[in-house]
Amino acid sequence: MELITNYWDQLIFIGVAIALAVKVKIGLQELEKDVTGLRDELGRRDTYVETVRLRAQFDSDKEANKAQIAGLWDMVNKLRDLINGSGKEK
Repeated sequence: MELITNYWDQLIFIGVAIALAVKVKIGLQELEKDVTGLRDELGRRDTYVETVRLRAQFDSDKEANKAQIAGLWDMVNKLRDLINGSGKEK
């Protein structure tokens, strides 16, 4: 008992220090969970944005390819008409 009465202030300090350390550790764990959740959410958003961007690019490339294919077929038809002689009748 004499030990407690002699060192009561150090014991209280150690107890408070342990309590604060535990509280800080719990707070850090919660912050880590929040940061991990935000990082995952940002990753999903980036994936969505990239998907939308690629889809738009795919659609524009598809339309450009259709126009190019149509142009090629027009040229093939003109060449065929020229070879067959139907162009001279006009």
